[in-house]
Amino acid sequence: MALCHSLWGWNEFKDIIKQELCQMVNVPYDQARALIESESSDGASVEREEATMEDTVMEDTVMEDTVVHADLSGGLEGEAASLLAPEQVQFDTGEGSLSASEFASCIVDYLSAHTEPDTFILWSDGCGYQNRNAVLSNALLQFSMKKNKVVIQKYLEKGHTQMECDSVHSVIERRLRDQDVYLPAEYVNLMNKARVKPHPYEVKYIDHTFFQDFTKLRLCKSLRPGVRAGDPTVHDIRAIRYNNNGTMDFKINHSDDWHPHPSHQLRNSTSDSHTVTPLYSDRLKINKLKFKHLQDLKEVIPKDFHSFYNNLLH
Repeated sequence: MALCHSLWGWNEFKDIIKQELCQMVNVPYDQARALIESESSDGASVEREEATMEDTVMEDTVMEDTVVHADLSGGLEGEAASLLAPEQVQFDTGEGSLSASEFASCIVDYLSAHTEPDTFILWSDGCGYQNRNAVLSNALLQFSMKKNKVVIQKYLEKGHTQMECDSVHSVIERRLRDQDVYLPAEYVNLMNKARVKPHPYEVKYIDHTFFQDFTKLRLCKSLRPGVRAGDPTVHDIRAIRYNNNGTMDFKINHSDDWHPHPSHQLRNSTSDSHTVTPLYSDRLKINKLKFKHLQDLKEVIPKDFHSFYNNLLH
């Protein structure tokens, strides 16, 4: 990123801070939307009814959120319904990266905070390193077993990946216009204020101690449903169900019945297969060139904020 002093403007400065230093993740973010949904006795999903709701932000109005009817109590269908509220997770590049374990940590933490539903449904896009990998699958399978929950991960079809959470990003971008931002943490306050009704967005500002290393989990060796040439591959999967008994099921088409995941791809539940440790023991170093550019930016940053940039590891 080559910078020219004569070209610096406030908008360019904010873009650099956001692109070079901040990581902002929408949970269930672009990667996943968590829905509470019940299933009837024959395994058929409860009918989804979509509705819109006006969220007023400043003078702008956005249409957002889907209402999903769900049986949360095991009783009457539709008696209680909810779409889990989106949560914004933000951290800077000195605290975390964008590996599968980071995304898995965000999703598992989010699901763990909602103890009432027995079944979670995640709607994910097809991005491999975020949503379609053994690291996330091991994390979700372990969550299902430990919390006695069922997690169903459904993948959106190519060309049809727009979700309600996309409007969240649009609302936040409008709130950030013409705002003075000197530190990544200042985005938290602005994101909180981006929406007024029905309630402000939930924003969690985290550091490196938040992330767990799920790469050591060995409950599921591979997501691939087949082994021979011509068998379905990971990219053919359209839905995965993680069961609380340690088994998994999959669908190649959304309209298919559930098929058991090959048993040879699953390991017996042993203590060493449940190992989850912190992903980082310390803050992360940023590369020297990025550090230099951020030091150059201090020319347009009030001195009260310089200590943050001086203390970045590099």
